[in-house]
Amino acid sequence: MFTKKTIIILTFVVCVLSACSYNEQPPKTDDASTNYVIPAGEVPTDEEYAYVQALRDAYDEEVGN
Repeated sequence: MFTKKTIIILTFVVCVLSACSYNEQPPKTDDASTNYVIPAGEVPTDEEYAYVQALRDAYDEEVGN
C-alpha cells in the first residue's frame, strides 16, 4: 500500500497547498465605527497652573531666556 515515506511526502504536499496566505490589510467589517468621540479633557486647577508656570519660569531662568 503506502510506505511511510510516501505518507510523509503526501502530508507535506497537503500542508503546503492548504497553507494560509498572508494578507497585509485587516479584514473589512460592516460594523466599523466612523463616529469618533473626542474626550472632553480636564481644566487644570489654579494650583496646577501655578505649579506648571513655576516650572516654566525655572526652566527659562536656567536656559537664559
